[in-house]
Amino acid sequence: MKASLAALLIAMAAMLGVVPAYGQDAPAAQDAPAADNSALQKILNTELPPERMALAMKLVELSGTTRIFDEVLPTIADRAKNEFIRANPQMQLGIIAVVDKIAVQLVKRRPELDRYLARVWASGFTDDQLKELVDFFSSDTGKRFSTALPQILAVQTSAAQEWGKSVSEELNVKVQAELTAAVQAEQNALQSDIAGPPPAPAPAPAPAP
Repeated sequence: MKASLAALLIAMAAMLGVVPAYGQDAPAAQDAPAADNSALQKILNTELPPERMALAMKLVELSGTTRIFDEVLPTIADRAKNEFIRANPQMQLGIIAVVDKIAVQLVKRRPELDRYLARVWASGFTDDQLKELVDFFSSDTGKRFSTALPQILAVQTSAAQEWGKSVSEELNVKVQAELTAAVQAEQNALQSDIAGPPPAPAPAPAPAP
């Protein structure tokens, strides 16, 4: 149960283009894997029974998935500041004030994201399964899981980054070694062609009569 839920939530984070930022080693949101937009639109446009959506909304609340995406709006605001300041550096203070003002106004749209997340849950599970998940997240283990999940995802992200860095370094070293060996072999063959075949040995002197 825990493993499948974690996998689902990681997929949801990737789908929405958001990776939780816990520390400087967390990847930027724009580096998150892009989702299949057609699949997302299908989920958002599918009519779902009100009862199932109610269960899904309760599950979103209990599971704590909304906390994973709490940094979406601040991240968008920071990115907007950087882009506007880069284009108009002389207006830096004004840009910061305006972006902060509008970002605060957009906080009221936050419930939209919860409804999107609920639709993802409702599209992936039956009513009975959603009820089982609600029961799980209502349990002590489920509550502990939902509380620990953001940090678990952050640590898993760091672990994946470290592993990827190690594999990348090993791949680069081995590829470089193979390419160097191939170039050296080609150079040796070329030099051999230029030098031509080795001279024939001199004939042995004829024996004295």
